Amino acid sequence: MPITVHAKTSIENQEVREQLERLYDTSPEFGDGKDAIEQLEQNLTHYTLLYVAEFNTKVIGALWCTGQGESKVLENIVVHPANRGRGVAERLVEEVCRIEEEKGVKTFEPGCGAIHRCLAHLGKI
Repeated sequence: MPITVHAKTSIENQEVREQLERLYDTSPEFGDGKDAIEQLEQNLTHYTLLYVAEFNTKVIGALWCTGQGESKVLENIVVHPANRGRGVAERLVEEVCRIEEEKGVKTFEPGCGAIHRCLAHLGKI
């Protein structure tokens, strides 16, 4: 399954916003998708980037990358239920690490167990 990963500094596009809200509805980290989007919008103004994984123009995964300098925290990963178990999370984490390393980031801290497993498998921990 070929996915593309894009960094976003805002979620002004209504279609992307709705896709993200539905996606985060499936995440146990938040009360619902609306809560996730509200928190995300607040965080996007403070050293946070949203990375989205897309397949055929549909958002199927998302991850927040927070911090400044040579260390970043990867958190709040979510993959659409229909795409779980297909390696989407690991490919998303891998691509985020590649992009961030090109910017000079040296270390990544996992914000949850799933991200920790991905980072460990990629040799980033």
